Amino acid sequence: MKKLVLNSIIFTVFLASSYLYAQRGEATGSDIGFEISGLEKPIVSEEYVLMPGDSILIIITGATNYSYITGVTFEGKVTINVPVTSMPTAQGIYVPKYDVVAAVPIYNLTLKNAKDSLKNVFLKYFRNIDVDITLLGMRRFTVFVVGEVKNPGMVYARPVDRVSVVITRAWSVTTLGSRSKIELRRKGELYKIVNLEEFEKTGDPLLNPYVQDGDLILVPKMEKSIIIKGAVFGKRGYELRVAELTAARERTSEGLYELIEGERVSDLITKAGGITPWANIANVYIERKEEKININLANVLVDEESEENIRMENGDVLVIPSVNAIVYVQGQVVNPGSFTFQPNLMASDYIGFAGGPLSDASMSTAYVQREKKKIALKDDPIIEQGDKIFVPRQTFKFWQDYLEIGAVIASLLISYLTLTAVSN
Repeated sequence: MKKLVLNSIIFTVFLASSYLYAQRGEATGSDIGFEISGLEKPIVSEEYVLMPGDSILIIITGATNYSYITGVTFEGKVTINVPVTSMPTAQGIYVPKYDVVAAVPIYNLTLKNAKDSLKNVFLKYFRNIDVDITLLGMRRFTVFVVGEVKNPGMVYARPVDRVSVVITRAWSVTTLGSRSKIELRRKGELYKIVNLEEFEKTGDPLLNPYVQDGDLILVPKMEKSIIIKGAVFGKRGYELRVAELTAARERTSEGLYELIEGERVSDLITKAGGITPWANIANVYIERKEEKININLANVLVDEESEENIRMENGDVLVIPSVNAIVYVQGQVVNPGSFTFQPNLMASDYIGFAGGPLSDASMSTAYVQREKKKIALKDDPIIEQGDKIFVPRQTFKFWQDYLEIGAVIASLLISYLTLTAVSN
C-alpha cells in the first residue's frame, strides 16, 4: 500500500509539472499577452467560482492517500477517480491506474463549496479521509469589446482580468471614446458603468470590476470634450518641438480629452498628465468660441478654489504655452547672444559662455532682467529660463576723460616735434 501511495504522489507531481510546462509553452504563442495576466492577490477559495475550463488538483488524505489532476468539463462536472492498481513503466516507475467511478457537478460553486461537495462524495467510497482541492489552472473565456476601441471584437480573458485589461487587449480606447461611461453588460443586461478615469485617480477597484464569461463591454463616444495643447506631459501622445532661436527641444502635447460635467481647469490639467517644467503658467489661456480667457495657472495650482480655476465647457481649447528655454547675454561681452538654458547655472556661467566681459565692461552694475524685476549680479544669482543678462559699459568721470584726452594730445605733440626736428 505504501508503494502505491508513493507512486501515486510521484505520478501526480509528474502530471503537475507537465501541466505547468504546457501552460508556459502556451504562453509562447499568439496569446502571450493574455497568458501573463498577473494576480493582484492570491485566489480566495470562498470567492473563486469554478466553471468549465478550470483545472484542479484533488488531494485525498487520511486512511487512504492519493491525488490526481482533473478539469471541469463542458457540462460543469469533475470526475471521481479511484486508484485500483499500479502499472510499471519502461523506467521501472509504478504509475497508479485509476477508475472513474462518478462525475460530480460543481458548476458555479466556489472552491470552498466544491471541496465540501466532493468530500461528501468521496466518503461513499472511503472512510476516515479528508478531501482538499487547489486551483492549478484558470479557464479562459471570451468577452466581446465593441464601440470606440481600436480593435473591436472577441477578446480572451481570465477570471482575474478587469475591464481595463480587456480593453487594453482590444488596443485601447480610441481618441473619441469615453473612459468614464463604459458599459459592462452581463447576461444581456447592464451590469455596471465603469469609470476608468476615476479608477486611475482613486484606485477604487469597484470602478473597474472583474469580467466574467460572456460579458460584453461597450465603449461609447465622448459626450463632451476639450482640446489641451502645449507644455503638458500628455496622455494622448506628444511631439518634440524645436525652438526657433535655439536647437533646444521642448516636449509639447496636443490631445482630445473627455469633459465631465463640473470639471475645472485643474481637473483637466491632471487628465493631461500635469504641466512640464518649462510651462509658462502665468500666460495660460482658454479659447472659447471667439473669446480668449487668460488664466494665471500659478494661482490655480496653489488654490483650487481660486476664481481662475473656472469650469470648462464643451469645445474649449486649453493652451499652456512654453517659456523660452534660452537665456540672453547682452552688452559688453565678447560674443553677446542667446544661449540654451541649463538648470542650476549662475550668471557668471552664462557670461563665460559669451566669451567673458570686455575690458570696458562694468561688472559692478551688471544685472539680470527677469520679467519686470532687476537682479544685481553682485551675488551671482542662479539664472532661470528667459532671463536677460545685461553687462553695461563703464561710465568714466570727468577727470578720467580729461587725462585720456590729454594723453592723446601729448602723443600727437611729441610726434609733431619729432618730425620737425628731423626735417631741420
